[in-house]
This record gives sequence, C-alpha cells and structure tokens, in this order.
Amino acid sequence: MSRIYFDNAATTALDPEVLDAMMPFLTEKFGNPSSIYSYGRETKMAIETARKTVARILNCSPGEIFFTSGGTESSNTAITAAVNDLGCKHIISSPVEHHATLHTVETMAKKGLARLSFVQLTEKGHVDMAHLESLLADSPEKTLVSLMHANNEIGNLLDIHAVGELCRKYDAIFHSDTVQTVGHYPFDLKNTYVHFINGAGHKFHGPKGVGILYVN
Repeated sequence: MSRIYFDNAATTALDPEVLDAMMPFLTEKFGNPSSIYSYGRETKMAIETARKTVARILNCSPGEIFFTSGGTESSNTAITAAVNDLGCKHIISSPVEHHATLHTVETMAKKGLARLSFVQLTEKGHVDMAHLESLLADSPEKTLVSLMHANNEIGNLLDIHAVGELCRKYDAIFHSDTVQTVGHYPFDLKNTYVHFINGAGHKFHGPKGVGILYVN
C-alpha cells in the first residue's frame, strides 16, 4: 500500500542534495574543527561556509549565527540569556507558543527569576497588539517579549515588524520562535528589530539535530 505524507509542518524528508553535501563529513572528512591540522581545518572551513550561507539568506552578519542541536535548544538559550545575562525580569509571551518556549518561560516564572504575562489573543488566535502595548507600557522592569512568527498548529502569522517596533519603543528584548518560517519566508534581519530568532534544519529538508540561533 502506498502512503502519502501530509505533515511537513512537523518535519520534512531529508533532501538527497543535502545528504550528498553531508556525506563527506560523515565519512572521510571527520576531523575535529577545533584542531589546527588539516583534518580539523577542512571541517572548520565547512562550518564557517555554512554559517556565511545562513547569514546571507537571513541578511545578517555571520558572527550573529550560532549552530545548535535544534529549535528547542535555540529558544531555551535565547530566553535564559535574556533573563540571566540581559537583566530581563518580566517576560511577555502567549498561551499558544510551542512548548519549547512555553515550558521555558513558565519555569523561569516558577523559579522566581522573572514575572510572566500572557498577551491576549483575538478570537482568531492573533496577538492583540493593543494589549501587548499596554503590557509593555505598564512594565517597570526590563522586559523580554517571546512570540512565535508562525503558529505550528493553526498557522497564524505574527507581524514581526510591528511587534519589533513596539519592543523598540519600550526598550524590550524581542525573541521570535521562527522555526516554522525560516527556510520558507524571506528574512531581512538587518532591517528587522529582533534580538533572537531560531530555526531547525529538519523543517526545510535538512537533517534532524541541527538548529540555528541568531543573536543580534
């Protein structure tokens, strides 16, 4: 019996061209990229070439791209860094975030590391921008806004530029979970007010276990 796969929003099949590009580094080019001899240098060069490719697609600096194990690690890193290193004591998120974000912000709140507020949603599941601005305006603390670009279940798209401009107005840190959109939608990060975005290769025909984190 033949089967048809309809769940590319969950994960995608590895593209044969991607596998061909990966194979040398799974076989003969196995050097540690931290090593200074030839085996290490060729793998280090491949990593930096990949970093430059990602940066070119997202229109940002290669130094702003970090490779991780996936979207979850990238989101966790961004949120914990905003709280622990950037001094955010208030987190604004939404109740329909992916669990990779939701569980992290809830854990921060339970540990007393940050106050957590959920922005209201419209009847169609979109972020209520007026309520978001009121939460930002009423926040006396340094604030992190963590809102996903595209919802993984209902497909709603966030106006990332509008949210970014609100965050700029109120001097807030902005993290957007873009796992569902990186590789599918155009990004111009040099002209987008966002501090962190994340992506996962397996969402656009890359390998599982490979993610990116953009840090402005």
